[in-house]
Amino acid sequence: MKAAIYWVTNDWSLIRRIREKYRLPQQMNINYITYAEVSEETLAQLKKGEPKFLIIRKIEK
Repeated sequence: MKAAIYWVTNDWSLIRRIREKYRLPQQMNINYITYAEVSEETLAQLKKGEPKFLIIRKIEK
């Protein structure tokens, strides 16, 4: 499923670690949004970081 991930944190080392752990793309637009194809399991793990580090904006199946 496709998800739009809005990065709330400005800690670039944390963003890099999250990207590596969940294999998210490194692209980010000027609004700090990363668009990624993720599994349901990964999405559930990412939602644990809301709203401290990131916000899942849009999900399409």
